[in-house]
Amino acid sequence: MMFDALRFRTAWESVTARHTRISTIIGMALTLLVTATSNNALASTVIKVGEGLPVLAVQRGGRVVLEPDGYSVAPWSGPRDLGLVQVIQYVPGTRRGGGIYDPLTERMRLELDVARYRITAIVNINVASRFAKPFVREAVVDKQRAFSLATLVLDEDGTGKQDWDLSEHAAFIITDASGTVMDAIFGEPAKRDFDRIFQTLEALLQVEHP
Repeated sequence: MMFDALRFRTAWESVTARHTRISTIIGMALTLLVTATSNNALASTVIKVGEGLPVLAVQRGGRVVLEPDGYSVAPWSGPRDLGLVQVIQYVPGTRRGGGIYDPLTERMRLELDVARYRITAIVNINVASRFAKPFVREAVVDKQRAFSLATLVLDEDGTGKQDWDLSEHAAFIITDASGTVMDAIFGEPAKRDFDRIFQTLEALLQVEHP
């Protein structure tokens, strides 16, 4: 009987912990939904805080695959369910646009454990000039070599801008481990956007992967 009682207690504690975690995530999502409404996180009619991130399929271009003598690309569809918090960037392949979220990603690199979340960066090659496109591709490949845990995607046709309705041309999105959008920035961010979304990511990591 002692064994059964102990097993029951362990199971009950597990259920209670799971319920607490789910309640925390729901509360966080509702709080962020209110915050996002007063910021720029509703700039897309497709990507909405509190809902699942729609799958994006990039057929021309795709995921960068490093090879000993260079690189290749493979059709990409995602973000995939990795069981981790995810950060998804969509940026234009221009000199100014490509680094629009660099201050935030640099802060993440310095202050957060990259093994606890995954980054996917999708670069819209379609907006680059014909002269600049080869250089943009090479810059993305260099980023892939430098950040092996990240997934870098070349979007040759600008599919993401159209399918995700990115009127601001760029987006920085955070999802929880289930793929629900927890916060987002669209277009050029203000400092308060950087601070808010970093706090969202930090809090989410504490809940998902304490």
